[in-house]
Amino acid sequence: MREILRWELRSPLNLAMVSGGAVLIGLVMKRFYLTWNATIRPGPFGPDVLGSIFRTAFTGDVYLLLALLVPFIMTLAVRLERDEGVALSIYSLPVSRAGVLASKFLAVFLTLFVFLLSTHILIFVLHFAATPGAVVGVLRIHTIPMAFFYASVLLFMISVAAVVSILSPNAYLSIFGGFVVLYLPKFLGAEWFWFLKWGKVLTDYHPATISLTMDPIFGMEFLRTSLLPAIVLAGLYLAIGHWRDVR
Repeated sequence: MREILRWELRSPLNLAMVSGGAVLIGLVMKRFYLTWNATIRPGPFGPDVLGSIFRTAFTGDVYLLLALLVPFIMTLAVRLERDEGVALSIYSLPVSRAGVLASKFLAVFLTLFVFLLSTHILIFVLHFAATPGAVVGVLRIHTIPMAFFYASVLLFMISVAAVVSILSPNAYLSIFGGFVVLYLPKFLGAEWFWFLKWGKVLTDYHPATISLTMDPIFGMEFLRTSLLPAIVLAGLYLAIGHWRDVR
């Protein structure tokens, strides 16, 4: 399984897709910072103000890009070999079907997590480089919560896209179906959808400055609508993939 994971992590196609997505997300975040600067009094700003803007850089536009990117990458990982009938990542390794699918899932998650969190931090540091002390203070307080937030977000989105991919008859329906399932509830404003809670957990940043455990990102309300469904859906993806034969 370790060798399969290494193969998937080195996939040039996946890395190119994630790199392109990270660039687009970085541009969206940069535009967000520029718009914020244009509507707020001139700086310099302290860690309290910058902490808010650091967290809220994850906007609806960022989620829209992820809703497009995640199904596309997950489809390449799960559906491409099945549709073409050639398992490029399997030679003669003694790995179970579930192990292969888990490796693909982990590879997509790790690649997206590293690229997106790095982009988030990099754009913030470069934009507010004139106040390095405040930037360091923000990163010291908010990096761990934002890392956990991105992990929860990506696990949820990837698990949804994985289930859609493994159930879809072909790659085209997988990409389109994954995007619809991920974005339609947000577009319709469905109250149960976890994304509609992102504003609360990201903007209520003051508890994070008091205690890490008080941050609403670690609260049960957010976990119940993001991380817990992701675990259930990931298990469903592995179960379905284990039962389906490889063609």
